[in-house]
Amino acid sequence: MKITNEILYTVIHCNHKAFLAKVQENPLPKTEFQTIFETLKQKQLSAIQTKLSLEVEFQNIDYSSDLKFEKGKTYLQISFRNSEVDLRLDGIYYDQKSNFTPILISPFEKVQKSDKLFIALQAHYLKQNFNLKINEAKIMFGNQQKSTKVILSNLSKEVKKTIATIEQIQKFETPPVFYKISHCQVCEFNPICSEKLTERDDLSLLGNLKPKEIEQKNNRGIFSVKQLSYIFRPKKNPYRRRKFLPELKALAIREQKVFIQKFPELEKKETEIFFDIEGIPDRDFYYLIGVVVKTENSETEHSFWADNISEQQDIFIQFIDLLNAQNDFVLYHYGSYEIQALKRIAKKLPLPYQNKVKKIIENSFNVLTLFSNDIYIPTYTNGLKDIANYLKFSWTDEKASGVQSIIWRYNWELNAENNLKEKLTTYNIEDCRALMKVQEWILSLSENNDKTVLANNLKQQNIFKWGVTVFALEHFNEINAKAYFDYQRQHIFLRTERKVYKAISKTKQTAKQYNRIDKRINLFPDKCKKCNSKEIKIVRSSKKSQIDLVFMKAGIKKQVIEYQGGAYFCYKCKKHFMVENMRRLPTYGHNIMLWSVNQKIQYKLSSESIVNVLKDSFSIKSSATQMTHFKEIIAKKYEDTYNEIIKKMSRSKLIHIDETIARIKGIDGYVWVFANYDSVYYQFRETREPDFLKELLQGFKGVLVSDFYTGYDSLECEQQKCLVHLIRDLNEDFMKHQLDEEFKQIVSEFGNLLRNIIATIDKYGLKKFYLNKHKKEVENFYKKVILQEFESDLALSYQKRFVKYKEKLFTFLNHDGIPWNNNNAEHSIKPFAKWRKKISKSLSKKNIEHHLILLSILQTCKYQGINFFEFLKSGEKSIYEYSEK
Repeated sequence: MKITNEILYTVIHCNHKAFLAKVQENPLPKTEFQTIFETLKQKQLSAIQTKLSLEVEFQNIDYSSDLKFEKGKTYLQISFRNSEVDLRLDGIYYDQKSNFTPILISPFEKVQKSDKLFIALQAHYLKQNFNLKINEAKIMFGNQQKSTKVILSNLSKEVKKTIATIEQIQKFETPPVFYKISHCQVCEFNPICSEKLTERDDLSLLGNLKPKEIEQKNNRGIFSVKQLSYIFRPKKNPYRRRKFLPELKALAIREQKVFIQKFPELEKKETEIFFDIEGIPDRDFYYLIGVVVKTENSETEHSFWADNISEQQDIFIQFIDLLNAQNDFVLYHYGSYEIQALKRIAKKLPLPYQNKVKKIIENSFNVLTLFSNDIYIPTYTNGLKDIANYLKFSWTDEKASGVQSIIWRYNWELNAENNLKEKLTTYNIEDCRALMKVQEWILSLSENNDKTVLANNLKQQNIFKWGVTVFALEHFNEINAKAYFDYQRQHIFLRTERKVYKAISKTKQTAKQYNRIDKRINLFPDKCKKCNSKEIKIVRSSKKSQIDLVFMKAGIKKQVIEYQGGAYFCYKCKKHFMVENMRRLPTYGHNIMLWSVNQKIQYKLSSESIVNVLKDSFSIKSSATQMTHFKEIIAKKYEDTYNEIIKKMSRSKLIHIDETIARIKGIDGYVWVFANYDSVYYQFRETREPDFLKELLQGFKGVLVSDFYTGYDSLECEQQKCLVHLIRDLNEDFMKHQLDEEFKQIVSEFGNLLRNIIATIDKYGLKKFYLNKHKKEVENFYKKVILQEFESDLALSYQKRFVKYKEKLFTFLNHDGIPWNNNNAEHSIKPFAKWRKKISKSLSKKNIEHHLILLSILQTCKYQGINFFEFLKSGEKSIYEYSEK
């Protein structure tokens, strides 16, 4: 198969298109876009011929080795043919040094990456087959015949990759995997491919899914939209906003229903304006603005047309004047294109109009955002045409679309046909009407509609044996509730079974709190607190009991202290006074708080469990709320201890850092952990942004060990990336791509390098004196493996990763006592993760922060061999001073 321009063009845009072109016996008719492109290109060629004043002998030439080129001359439409290639160049320039410069002519105003790759491929085949000296290429583009230089060496990797693809396609007997892409809109094979994609219900039909996301879902065994619909799970917390969910979109298509995450609230104004802008993207030229103004009593249409770019500002001024005449309005648009156009043109307008544009933008609303976040309609994409078609709206011209409007405009510019202008203005106004139809439908949304379902009301089927069963009918939920063991025993069985009645009565008697007074303390003063007179009299007495625990060498016992106080009267100063201490006395003593916190933090008992232990072991009644209050009191007491930990760590030579999610009442917060050999510190943050680290670790001069989260890269200290994370990633990708020889080489060589280093660590420990010898091995690994040229995408991605983190992968070779992994931080996360797993409901930010203070102290005590409970009982505030005693 000869290499032709058509093959190069198709491979650049779509592998499947190249395959179809290869096997297609009879070429398909060209699309309207291809036809208009060729017409515009021919017009451009003629303009360049005129500009260069080329003679006939420099045009439409077939290359041969006998052909004599004149130095300093440009040749247009020159063909290169042999047994391998059949290429036709738009032009070629022969310079004074006998170098050839291939030329590509583009009728558009912007140079695309595909244009550069196309001319680079042509240059490659010319050099390979005709031994021409070519160092660079040139692209001439736009109505002004501007030009740009293409340095071929910069595109060498893309050229090699594309050539490899061409060679593969030549060998293919079955079509390669293909997806729906943007090029499909202008491709002649679109009807064939669309039919196949629809037949297999392909994931790429969902406009919001990218190829990498599709590949990830394919790896999970999900290949169709229907399969994707079955993995949707309603969110546990309805108050937490989630980004676009393709699985919910797939479910809407499967069920042919509309799913609502949140009912939208559109602002109601007396005037509603719907507008749409048509433009030529490569020129940044907006030539048509369509507007529909809707009031309570009328609807009016307006079209503002620009014949050329010089009239562009005029139509925007007319549009702004129209809106400025409205008193109270909301401006609806679909997508960001219109607002971007307004902002771009506003910069060229007089200052008064710039201020008016700001007001217009403030009153605008992008309807597309509702379909990106809240409304899932049973259409493959969220395009205006798809959604309006679902709502039974139709355009006059069935072919009308964004791409088609560009074709119509180009044709109008070439031929100035009035019917094309009418088509464009009609299409533009109908877009506004379609948007109005969508807005009216949104306002009519209701839960009462059979076709509308609130996504949060979807019941998730429980596939596990244990747990609460969710029934589809509310009657079943009521029936099931009456069948629970506790309910039947306490409400049903006791009425018929005497034994059950006796057992429940005994349980209630046992639950009574027995608080025998162990000690009485009289809080009445001996003299008046104001005049010190001893002539005082008790006028009202009161008692208050405090329950506490007494810690002994061999056990714990309950102690109840009764405090006596009240009001007294001084005969000398004639004043009444209250015993102040009575008011501040807590019901529970300090020791019971310490014991409860120890049970919760060290042994991870739930509040309910601690309450039961207190009741059963000490006959002390309390509540889960009381346990939370105990934790808050003790956490506040040890805030200085908590702050001392991070201060000590910031002066150390090493910190391990990691983070994990902590869900709080609809917000995904993060718990950050900092650890070294003798301390652990936890901190809660509402986001994963690492900005706070610079202040928290201010003055840290040691080595920071972390995973590959890019947020750590901004910290100005030496860093060691976790090599365990890296080998996990390498292993996971290798298991999926075992036939990738280039990637296999990276994995194998890195494994050998790391094995040698670990052998030294295992024998001598983390001492730089013994690790220093491996630096040369690291350099050799980079020179021989990492810095070579790769073709596979996976090998290239890891090459980039190894190069980026070269100075952070082997920092431990330069220091004593610096680990090569982040296991210390990962181990420190586990205590929090275990506690988080036991919590059955959302936590407040305050609750988590108090828990993290005490958890930091617990883990630091463990790292220093200190008994956490003994430290609490000691009353000390500094763990480091306590450890030295």
